[in-house]
Amino acid sequence: MRGFSAILFALLLNGCTSKNNDYKNTATDINNSIPLPAEVKGLNATDTLFIIDRESTLTDTVIDGEKYWKANGDMFFKIDREQFPVYIYTSLMKLEVMEPSAFRVTAYDRDQGQSVESLLGKIKISKNYPSPFPEPDTLHEKNLYMVNKSIDLSEKEDLDDEKLSNWWNNVITKQ
Repeated sequence: MRGFSAILFALLLNGCTSKNNDYKNTATDINNSIPLPAEVKGLNATDTLFIIDRESTLTDTVIDGEKYWKANGDMFFKIDREQFPVYIYTSLMKLEVMEPSAFRVTAYDRDQGQSVESLLGKIKISKNYPSPFPEPDTLHEKNLYMVNKSIDLSEKEDLDDEKLSNWWNNVITKQ
């Protein structure tokens, strides 16, 4: 089953055809380790952003009076505030962070596939595009959510490897 999950993960992130393999230090492939953060930013007094790919961007936006962050790239969020929800959008996903959480978002605007890996917390995720299957999923500790727009498929499963946990432990010991 693990091999099937790896193949499905690759298909969801890269689609059926892979046209965007010419960039460096972006979404890591299944067998490689996650690079240490290129940059660490305090988002406010309690929340921290760990930028894994230097080309990643996070912008503040307000739509219909609601504040949210727009994410593009490969980044890790540590959300520790007291007031929730926190909204993060990508080109394919809407994330509603419901409680203190730590999670990785791999979501390039140019790609048909995006993912969220959760280490802890509670995150409600829905598609950010019209779909005949719009039902949201909720991530908890050690969950993975993948979406691919070109085949309109999303899946939630257990995060069954320790790669992200090991990366996070390495990052926090270096701070």
